[in-house]
Amino acid sequence: MQNVKIISLFLSSLIFMFCVSCGVSSSSSASSPTSAHSPSADDPTQNYFKFVTDSLNYSSYGDAYKGTEIYYKIYTSVSVLINEHDNIASSTSGATAKSKFDSLNYKLLNGAQYIIPPSKFNQTVEIRLIDETSYVKGIKIDGSLFALPTRYTGGKSFQFSSTDFPKVSDLDFNGTETSVGPWYVAAYAVSVLVNLSDSPPTSYSLPKYLGYVKVYY
Repeated sequence: MQNVKIISLFLSSLIFMFCVSCGVSSSSSASSPTSAHSPSADDPTQNYFKFVTDSLNYSSYGDAYKGTEIYYKIYTSVSVLINEHDNIASSTSGATAKSKFDSLNYKLLNGAQYIIPPSKFNQTVEIRLIDETSYVKGIKIDGSLFALPTRYTGGKSFQFSSTDFPKVSDLDFNGTETSVGPWYVAAYAVSVLVNLSDSPPTSYSLPKYLGYVKVYY
């Protein structure tokens, strides 16, 4: 019986060491991205999001690190935006924050999981939602254009107009329907791990608040 216990303990230790060597375990926790800019909604030179991914996720978790998701929501009231941000910011875990994103109808930018792919290097991500003065909309990674930003469904642009603007029926919108604006878009960046042997298989870092930008025409 004593030998059986020793063998069982030995096997358990091997399994634990294997999981650690793979960089993944049921207690895995991704590192959050770092905000690299505080947007100023009324200044075109500052009306953008910017953050840096954490390469530690790649070195620690390898293929389980899937990249970075960006959650956003459109508002007409800054006070409502801030109240909902305070709610999200009170989260003590990535899972809690993800649940709040879902309940508050925050959506994935471009409707894409892991829109920013994983890398073994830190990546600087800059996002402009609209063309503004001499600035052009785009999602840039380390200074190179990666994609054009769209809303979560139908490839809808954030470049609103008098005929194309958020409706009260849009799930990514909270506010008074208006054809003249302005609108405000809040965003968060979240690192994501996926390990099918975990339950649940997907885990999230605490979200990094990127601030909010102004959309107008």
